[in-house]
Amino acid sequence: MNVILSTSSYMYSAIWAVFTAISFAIMITAVHYMDGKFDAFQIVFFRAVVGLFLIIPIVSRSGLKALHTKKLSLHCVRALFGLFAMAALYYAVAAKPLAEVIALTFLIPIFVTLASGIVLRELVGIHRWIATIFGFGGALIIIRPGFVEFSFPIFLAILSSALYAGAWSTVKVLTRTDQASIMLFWFNFLMLPLTLLPSVFVWVTPNWIDLIPILIMALFGWLAHFCQAKAFEKADASAVMPFDFLRLPVAAFFGYFLFSEVVDLWVWIGAMIIFAASYYTVWREKLKSES
Repeated sequence: MNVILSTSSYMYSAIWAVFTAISFAIMITAVHYMDGKFDAFQIVFFRAVVGLFLIIPIVSRSGLKALHTKKLSLHCVRALFGLFAMAALYYAVAAKPLAEVIALTFLIPIFVTLASGIVLRELVGIHRWIATIFGFGGALIIIRPGFVEFSFPIFLAILSSALYAGAWSTVKVLTRTDQASIMLFWFNFLMLPLTLLPSVFVWVTPNWIDLIPILIMALFGWLAHFCQAKAFEKADASAVMPFDFLRLPVAAFFGYFLFSEVVDLWVWIGAMIIFAASYYTVWREKLKSES
């Protein structure tokens, strides 16, 4: 009976994890399709507006009291990390091929390990440090300094992963007290004033045709967060993470058929090394928590 239950829980999380990967890839594709017409901060603003409208009906069922949180300051920190992480990612994806940028986002768990050991002063074992080195080795294979020009968008993609790692670290703390819907509400709510001010100076009024990729980006960006929260309901990160690699082939598919982008072999090799190292760090973290 326990085996059946655990199997069904795993399948439940696996399905949501697949939807997460696909949703993220579609969201990034929509940003890439805009081709730099809108500033990254304005895109994040659009996403926050749509995301807030989507989450309000869900949280309103429990009344305003359900929005109460004892960790508003931590929600603000998460929003700041998320804001600059998304802005850096959107700037990068507007200038570089989809698959190349997404491959570098697999560095996020590696940066989480760095933050745990250096910033949070947590005990990080030798195995996770070795995996971290391999992870950055995979990034070097993708970047190939000395063979391919190291561009500013590539730097932004790596910076985005580091900032997302900061956001992930705050989420780990927030999940102890706040539900996923509450975190989504405060994240989008706080994003509005944070993105509105910089957006005013670079504002471009979208036409009716522009609304299509904007809505796709915002809807699937919100959906990726929602599906990820559902995936973690009945399984830990080490069980869910293998499905995250689907982001790369899905993005490569859209990149090839929509933008005629061909993924370099070195990008695939580097991405697989980064992903393997990231998965290993998550798996070691699970062993540490169980011991």
